[in-house]
Amino acid sequence: MRYFKEEDNPYTLQFSYIPPRFIERQAITSFIINNYVRKVPTYRGMFITGVRGSGKTVMLGDIRNKINAMEDWIAVDINPEDDLIHSVANKLYRIPEIKSLFIKAKLDLSIMGLGVKVENAELVAYSDDDALEMMLEVLKKKNRKVLVTIDEITYSDNVARFSHALSSYANADYDIYVLMTGLKENIDRIKNKPSLTFLYRAKVNEIEMLNITAISADYQKTLQLDTSEADRLAFESKGYSLAYQAIGYVYWNAYSRSAELTQSQITDIYNELDSILAEFAYDKIFEELSAKDIEVLRAIASLIRDGDDESDIVKVADVRNKVNMTSATFATYRERLINDGILDGKIYGCLRFNLPRLENYVRLR
Repeated sequence: MRYFKEEDNPYTLQFSYIPPRFIERQAITSFIINNYVRKVPTYRGMFITGVRGSGKTVMLGDIRNKINAMEDWIAVDINPEDDLIHSVANKLYRIPEIKSLFIKAKLDLSIMGLGVKVENAELVAYSDDDALEMMLEVLKKKNRKVLVTIDEITYSDNVARFSHALSSYANADYDIYVLMTGLKENIDRIKNKPSLTFLYRAKVNEIEMLNITAISADYQKTLQLDTSEADRLAFESKGYSLAYQAIGYVYWNAYSRSAELTQSQITDIYNELDSILAEFAYDKIFEELSAKDIEVLRAIASLIRDGDDESDIVKVADVRNKVNMTSATFATYRERLINDGILDGKIYGCLRFNLPRLENYVRLR
């Protein structure tokens, strides 16, 4: 017999932290961690990208925690809107164990407002760049490595300055590495500036959807569902991280009010689910689309046939005819929407929505 309390709901709609119910993407997580911890990392900088709500921030936090727990590693998270060089130095100085190393080395970091002016200092920083370079020199002598994480990075003069500094630190063989998340278009803007050598060469890792089998197993255990019902909900999520959490969240709350759900209650559940997906992801995704992008999505939604086994699959030719575009023109929008993670074009000559229940949202736009 199921017994749930709403206040004990293990699923969450909160962002920026690792939720109680968490499915790890083991392949990409292991790839990123193994890159940094090997004796000579292949990439000093890496990006994680994916559509909004795909779990980039959670993955970033999970990797940061895993690396920070390793011997000789320090992981610091900084705000992309801050002065990045100053922020890294400040975060390092605030770690008591690390701060003591800088004090023993007689570093005068007073120009940054860190500590006090040191009499007979071994080294005096005259800029933020000096200060961080001096700190990295001390850490290198102690065999300590630094991973800097930045969530939702976008191009700015500040990011450009940080990239140039990271190139300098790499040339000096200091052990500082960076892992960032960002939307594809924001990462492309950074990568399209070859002068930013460090970030230009950073590896881009596109986050994959969650494993459907793992989601089903989680729903079976946490929501106490049979395999058939858990599979249905898992496929409903399409592996989209936000939908996985949202479906678990609304069903847990529903079961806290009633052990057996009526059709009316299930309808309410899906109305709430659609509202959550819209508020937490789809509204923002659509704000960033062009009018033509939206026209294409509306055409796809109008062509989806309800009631058959492949109701969400439409033919490219049918969509193109409906929006009255040439093949060349349509290919531009098709490619962009696929790259943005909104459409799935894996089936030759066909398209489908990559995000769960998006057709419902599009029809209301």
